[in-house]
Amino acid sequence: MARMKRGAKSQAVRDYLSENPQASPKEVVEGLKAKGVKVKVTLVNSIKYKKPSKAGRRRAPSHRMATRRSSGLAVTVEQLHEVKRLADSLGGMAQIRQALETLERLR
Repeated sequence: MARMKRGAKSQAVRDYLSENPQASPKEVVEGLKAKGVKVKVTLVNSIKYKKPSKAGRRRAPSHRMATRRSSGLAVTVEQLHEVKRLADSLGGMAQIRQALETLERLR
């Protein structure tokens, strides 16, 4: 028996599933066996139930190195980002200054 080309069994499973999308993995194995293609249930499962990958999405680099090296009094990049988000949510730097003055009076 001649060997099949690389990926030929997977492609046969994909083709069968495109024709019969509701077929169970065992039905796919039996259907392909009738066509002369021998596949395992595990291959059919991995193709049928595989979640599509999200290509191109990567995590942003973290700034943990800066936080490890800094002393307790230094401001980190992450803290600056948090302050920027807070300033945006309050409506700008003038609102931040007013909030800080109010906090200072409360002490």
